[in-house]
Amino acid sequence: MKLHIVSTCNILLVIGIFFGACRQENKLTGNLKFDKITLEESQHLFADESKPQAEVKVDFSFVNEATDEKMKDSINHMLQALVLGENFSTQTPADAVREFTNQYFATYRKDLEPMYRSEMAESGSEPDKVWYSYTREAETKVEYYDKHLLTYRFYVEEFTGGAHPVYFTYFQNIDLRTLKQIELNDLLVGEYDEELTEMLIAQLMEDMGAETKDELEEMGYGTTAEIIPTENFKLTPGGISFLYNIYEIAPYVLGPVEIDLSFEQLDPILNTEYMIVKELKGH
Repeated sequence: MKLHIVSTCNILLVIGIFFGACRQENKLTGNLKFDKITLEESQHLFADESKPQAEVKVDFSFVNEATDEKMKDSINHMLQALVLGENFSTQTPADAVREFTNQYFATYRKDLEPMYRSEMAESGSEPDKVWYSYTREAETKVEYYDKHLLTYRFYVEEFTGGAHPVYFTYFQNIDLRTLKQIELNDLLVGEYDEELTEMLIAQLMEDMGAETKDELEEMGYGTTAEIIPTENFKLTPGGISFLYNIYEIAPYVLGPVEIDLSFEQLDPILNTEYMIVKELKGH
């Protein structure tokens, strides 16, 4: 079992050049510094090393220092809810990771040990280990931090004895003025759904070299579900990157789909009065 907090040189992501007195809008809100918790642990069914096992790996970045303790705690609660779940959002980061791992193993044993015994009794032999071997791996990263915006990336991969693992990436964009997650309604104006959908499909067609929407569907895109705007996006100085995980709009074999729309493309529906948009466009 390995559980330790790794200082990453108090990751202070300084973006931009500070001149003299340095105007307030050029500062990093909260002066956030980040550390990382890493954990790698496994447990066997029945505490028997000859039996299948579950393995947990966690790489969790969290706010270690801030100019305001309430800001630090609020951000960490949001990050822990995203990565570990709401039940672990109010603990300290280290306690949350530890408790999440303990519960994961407890559930694994509770669910699979009776199934394993039953299958062994029916077949008279040891079940195939692959169907009882579980893994869960979580990786996180501070994707972007400047002025009033913090963008955080969470990747999770899980195998529960099926044909292949599943994996997903989620983004959380936090407005450091309000300490709330940024939504499309903050960034866009009007009845934007239809126009944004058209933009997303047109960009995906261009990315895939498709001449028509039907051709795009023949490639597999839009076959598992309709292509519509998603709240799973990341903000960048250039625009908005929309991420569709496996199965959301395409089969597993095609993997996740990322569609980038520039602020220039989004201009007809962009909320140019929203401070985060102003800051990103002026980067």
